[in-house]
Amino acid sequence: MTPLGGAGPNPDYESENILEVRNLKKHFPIRVGFASRVAGHVRAVDGISFDVRRGETLALVGESGSGKTTTVRCIVRALDPTGGEIRFRTDSGSWIELCDLSRRELRPLRPQMQMVFQDPRSSLNPRMTVLDIIGEPLLLNGMDNRSDRIDRVEELLRLVRLRPEYMRRFPHAFSGGQRQRIGIARALALNPRLVIADEPVSALDVSVQAQTLNLLLELQEQLGLTYIFVAHDLSVVKHISDRVAVMYVGKIVEIGERDDVFFDPKHPYTAALLNSVPRTDPRSRRTRIPLRGEVADPANPPPGCHFHPRCAHAIERCRTETPAAEVLDRGRRVECLRVTELDLPGVGTG
Repeated sequence: MTPLGGAGPNPDYESENILEVRNLKKHFPIRVGFASRVAGHVRAVDGISFDVRRGETLALVGESGSGKTTTVRCIVRALDPTGGEIRFRTDSGSWIELCDLSRRELRPLRPQMQMVFQDPRSSLNPRMTVLDIIGEPLLLNGMDNRSDRIDRVEELLRLVRLRPEYMRRFPHAFSGGQRQRIGIARALALNPRLVIADEPVSALDVSVQAQTLNLLLELQEQLGLTYIFVAHDLSVVKHISDRVAVMYVGKIVEIGERDDVFFDPKHPYTAALLNSVPRTDPRSRRTRIPLRGEVADPANPPPGCHFHPRCAHAIERCRTETPAAEVLDRGRRVECLRVTELDLPGVGTG
């Protein structure tokens, strides 16, 4: 297998992977003047690589503007990538290069990749009943018999812990948590293999967040789902993820098993994010890691390591030399020039 950040993909793919992303890029042009001249590009996603294993939850974390949502929208081809490769293993076991497909060619694959959106209020049509919202993907994919659709919607509502008689109601009649359950039911309507959840609990109350996360975990175990979970709240990520990929200004700066990343971070940005997680024990002592300034501008990122203007551990090399991916044990990869020198505190230390 080609290491993340390597020259390219190896055709001998790991049998356990369901998705493989190589050198993915998404650059948005900056146009100025009446002639719409291209004056530069916003490098929202700038050459990232990762795998998603069958049955796992891979969390994409980072501050707003790090490129998390753009990444997942490229995967489902809601946005067309500027470059790179996105390979998806279909239910027949064959590999498909998604970037090469037209919109028409993508349509048969849509049922296998579905999204749960951040804000259930805006992602559900207020003029449609729950029956029509959940039944719409069924209708578009050939379930013409209305009775069959009603039976399937009833089954899905029970699956997400909602009463089937609610299907005649409109979204405004539900709470935020219930609306998100409707969104989850819609995503599961076509029995997808990969579900992409884009900050699905960030708009919910804390108590409802826990219920929704537990529901997602139960559905994953029951249906054999694979998740890509986008979040900025690391306490949520710790609860639901198997592996964590930390993004900063369009790049993955650290990726590894959840416990490795949380308890033994290797990148200063990861350690700073973990340092921001509130602790419930008032007697807890921690080493404060300052995180100065704002996320770098993806249209004009700093030279060298993009994180160096905010990093408490930056040295002169960090200002001029772009770090390559350092491969550690247990499949962990870190983009930091000082990865072997630093001893950074995790959530259980400091």
